[in-house]
Amino acid sequence: MLNNMPNDQERLAALEARIDSHDDAIKTMCSDIKDIKDNLLKRPSWVVSIIITILVGICSSLLVFVGTSL
Repeated sequence: MLNNMPNDQERLAALEARIDSHDDAIKTMCSDIKDIKDNLLKRPSWVVSIIITILVGICSSLLVFVGTSL
């Protein structure tokens, strides 16, 4: 039983090192996921939305005008 003591301590130290590396990996993944989530949730401002809507309306009406005038 005494012969296993150093081996057990080495195994315990190795497990603690793995747990620490896993904790660091989880923290990194959490920050990466937060960055991805923030990027996906970014939306254009109301001014940009209104400008895009107006431009789409103008393009659509010009398309209809050109299509009906032929």
